[in-house]
Amino acid sequence: MNTIQRIAKNTAALTLMSIVTMVLGLIFTVSLARYFGDAAFGKYSFALAFTALFAVFMDLGFNQLTIREVARDKRLAKKYMGNILVIKLFLSIIFFVFVVTAVNLMQYPSDTKMIVYIFGASTILTSFGGLFRAVFHAFEKMEYDSLLTIIRQIVVVSIGLTLLFLGYNLLQVVSVYLIGGVVDIAFSSLVMVKKFAKPEFELDFAFWRSSFTNAIPFGLTTIFVIIYVRIDTIMLSMMVGDAPVGWYNAAVTLVLGLTFIPSVFLGAVFPVFSKFYTSSINSLKNAYEKAFKYLFIILFPIAVGTTLLADKFILLIYGTQFIHSVIALQILIWWNVFGALNWLLGTVLLSINKQKLFAVSTGIGAIFNVIANLFFIPIMSYVGASIATIITEILLFVLLFYYVSTDLYRLPLLKVTVKTIVAGIVMGVCIYYIQSFNVLMVVAIAIVIYFIALVSIGGISEEDITLIKGGIKRV
Repeated sequence: MNTIQRIAKNTAALTLMSIVTMVLGLIFTVSLARYFGDAAFGKYSFALAFTALFAVFMDLGFNQLTIREVARDKRLAKKYMGNILVIKLFLSIIFFVFVVTAVNLMQYPSDTKMIVYIFGASTILTSFGGLFRAVFHAFEKMEYDSLLTIIRQIVVVSIGLTLLFLGYNLLQVVSVYLIGGVVDIAFSSLVMVKKFAKPEFELDFAFWRSSFTNAIPFGLTTIFVIIYVRIDTIMLSMMVGDAPVGWYNAAVTLVLGLTFIPSVFLGAVFPVFSKFYTSSINSLKNAYEKAFKYLFIILFPIAVGTTLLADKFILLIYGTQFIHSVIALQILIWWNVFGALNWLLGTVLLSINKQKLFAVSTGIGAIFNVIANLFFIPIMSYVGASIATIITEILLFVLLFYYVSTDLYRLPLLKVTVKTIVAGIVMGVCIYYIQSFNVLMVVAIAIVIYFIALVSIGGISEEDITLIKGGIKRV
């Protein structure tokens, strides 16, 4: 099996399993929103964003560093596990104390604080599991990560929905995330020890210093990304209240549900990119161009279709109480396109040891996003937050594309995207004329029209079809 086919195999396997996870998570989140309403869903969304904002300080880039270094030398797995687990223990204590202190200083209602505490504790548990899953990725065995994620999600969703339908309150329902965290760390540690390597616990302070130095650029990048992804929810909560936060995050939830596509794909290519950098630059350039092309082929038509059918999706999924979410979804769906491409560009920079450039770019994006939110939210509320997000992603794309073009390879952007754009426009015109039909029928017709148009104008080559078939056969 060659490298491109191995990427296709890993991506296909992760995609199949991640779809299950995404659907389960979406069912649970939508059920919470419909049952408890926009204001309560706003509290839930704030707590999730608030803990996520500080959770990156438990990782500080160690997971990404582990993937890169262990992918290059599998013998380092025990060393990284044994030391970084100890580091994370100290960081998790600092994280929880900081979260509890910060949310109390902000004087939120007691129920909101308790939800934050629950998410904080569950985040600590999943952070340890995340380090084990980093090793799975380094060994290019992503199926273990996906399987464990599905198990955790089934536990959370099944128990959560049961409590929901039995009439328990929001605080009691979200407590299932603690159970999910316990399941995560228990199963991931078991697989780690049985299938890969047993951690060798030690206090190698020289290794700690080296790891901190090498991981910080990864960590800063993650911190900056989390800021511009989550800060809007926190700012909305502080500036306009719970209901607009609920409307905004109803759209965000649907968009984030689609991130499994770039997530599993880029999770599969990162270790490969890292190895190519030390073995074959031409192979890295080729893999980068293919990855960009395939992501755009998948995500551009989704954005076009969602923009035209946003009202139907919101009413079908959330009901009339969330009708205000329509315009947010029409804007934020383009975040999925630019966000995924930025993720790819960042992955390339990380693979070629240019993580500092990635960190600088995301830092600029984070600062710009905060300023944009301060400007747009007072004027346009949650719609302003949506606009600020898209403008930030476009700015970040320009920066990252420039850095990758300068340090590795200037992608022929028009050549790679123009046929997909044409096929997407053809699909969009057809959707416009048949949008009065049943929404599921419209989606089915649109998919067929898009791929017929794409194949007809040569947007997918015989090589692409061969790679896709090869990946599917190896799942």
